[in-house]
Amino acid sequence: MSRAAYQQLNVRLAPEMIRQLDEIAQEEDLDKTAVVRRLLANAIQHWQLEHALRLYQEGRITKARAAEIAGISIYEVMDALRQRGLQAQYTLEEAMTDIKDILGRSVAMKST
Repeated sequence: MSRAAYQQLNVRLAPEMIRQLDEIAQEEDLDKTAVVRRLLANAIQHWQLEHALRLYQEGRITKARAAEIAGISIYEVMDALRQRGLQAQYTLEEAMTDIKDILGRSVAMKST
C-alpha cells in the first residue's frame, strides 16, 4: 500500500503498552508503527470473526453472510463454530439455496 493510501490516527497509550510495543518491535525487527498496524489488523480480523459468529448464533445471518463479514470461507466459519463448541444451524434459507444449487448442477449435467 502506498504511503498516500494511509491516514494518520493519533492514539494515546499507557506507558506499559508502549514498553510492550517496543519489545515486540525489537523481537520482530520492525518499527513500532509496523507492529501497531499488524496487531491492529489481527485484532480487527478477530473482531469481525467473533461478531459474525455471534450474529450467526443469534440466527440473524446465514453462514454465508457470516463468512462475508469475517472475510473467510463458509468452511472456515464451520470450523470456527466447531472449535468454539457452538452448534452450526442449518436454516431454511440455506436449505433452499443448497437445493437450487443441486438442481442447477443436475440440469447442467444433463445438458452436457
